[in-house]
Amino acid sequence: MSVDVYSSSLAAWRIAQTGEPWLDGFDTGRIEGYGSLPDQTVFIGEAPNGHRVSLRLPGVVAAAVPAYWVARGGSEPDDFSLAPEAVTAALISSGAIVLLFLALRRRIDAPWAIAGAVVVALGTPMWSVAANAMWTHTLTVFGIMGMAWAASRERWWLVGVFGGIALCGRLHVALIVAVLGVGVALARKHPGIAVKVGIPSATFLAAACAWTYWVYGTWLPGVGYNMTTQGIVGGERYPDPPSPLLSQLGLWVSPDKGVLVWTPALLLLLPAVVRNWRDLPDWSRWLALGAIPYMLLQGQLNHYTGGGAHYAYRLGLELLAAVAPAYLLSAHRMKAFARAAVVPLVGLQVAVIGLGAVLEGPAPAVSYGWTDNAFLVGVELAPALGVIALLVAALVTVVGLAWRDFSLRAVPQEADAEDRLVVPGQDVGSGEPG
Repeated sequence: MSVDVYSSSLAAWRIAQTGEPWLDGFDTGRIEGYGSLPDQTVFIGEAPNGHRVSLRLPGVVAAAVPAYWVARGGSEPDDFSLAPEAVTAALISSGAIVLLFLALRRRIDAPWAIAGAVVVALGTPMWSVAANAMWTHTLTVFGIMGMAWAASRERWWLVGVFGGIALCGRLHVALIVAVLGVGVALARKHPGIAVKVGIPSATFLAAACAWTYWVYGTWLPGVGYNMTTQGIVGGERYPDPPSPLLSQLGLWVSPDKGVLVWTPALLLLLPAVVRNWRDLPDWSRWLALGAIPYMLLQGQLNHYTGGGAHYAYRLGLELLAAVAPAYLLSAHRMKAFARAAVVPLVGLQVAVIGLGAVLEGPAPAVSYGWTDNAFLVGVELAPALGVIALLVAALVTVVGLAWRDFSLRAVPQEADAEDRLVVPGQDVGSGEPG
């Protein structure tokens, strides 16, 4: 378990049990398992107001407070547990997938919307990173999927609410919120859309500022994150940071954390997205475009150092959530090769990511960054894992092909099955062509 999760959960538990966020005089060494974590003090330190605090962004802490309040228990270090935050993360991640399904269902028939949502849930690091731990990404993915659902129904106030939830997890998600709101407003020549998105999201930002003033004694909403990434507390975290270009390459193609390494289906379906771009609902285009400046800034803020205490990537999950609607709504434009390869490839993704999610590893190391991959290291240590992965991939492929055949028979088709993988249903959302 990562120190990120321990730190945010500890803060949520402390607030639920005592009504205050500070850890003055609190002995973290008495927490079971916490003392064995490397660099355990990085995310706990002294704030500008002089209090000892957990250095996490407001949203990820606040989201787990209700679960810890319901669980009750004592306020001593021995009473702390990760179980309430794990349940919270599972509920939030499940909710994100449901919201994605509902957004897709407005444009395509139910069997295909179900298939798309399941692929995102099980065939991506959502399962291995966010499914049972309160990372910031657990909250941001939920917020982005919520924006997709609300935009598909043209409920722009709700887009702003979900955007506000997302930026309380990672502040720079505000880029995705802004691109979506302003982009759709410009495309439709309707400035009121940007206003409706902006007011709720700005309100959440103001609430985040108030939270940080209460906890840290400063109005800067990102102070908790900045103190850990810039080394103000816990020593210099990046004594020799790589170049921005190297950090970007780490996000995309590094063997152990690259987005395209763990989810190559993104490359396979990209031509279909390009072909279908003009026919996509405008909100899905702007949501996907918002991920571009977000990832550029992500690489700048999070220097790629090679590893980390998570299986597969986490820093690309916001990208994945933002492009998922555009990708899944474009699947019917795949050509013959992609159509033949996509189900086995997704089956392999489910198998490889699933093994890490179920087994909580194999634990990655910083040295894997440019030289190795956590799954391949695991196979080297236990060759049976490779056999299991192949069997799981084969099973998922068989089920996926059977589901595809069933759906093509069950859904009335407007064109020959050879020319479409996803059968669009009647659009009841934006009034644009399906």
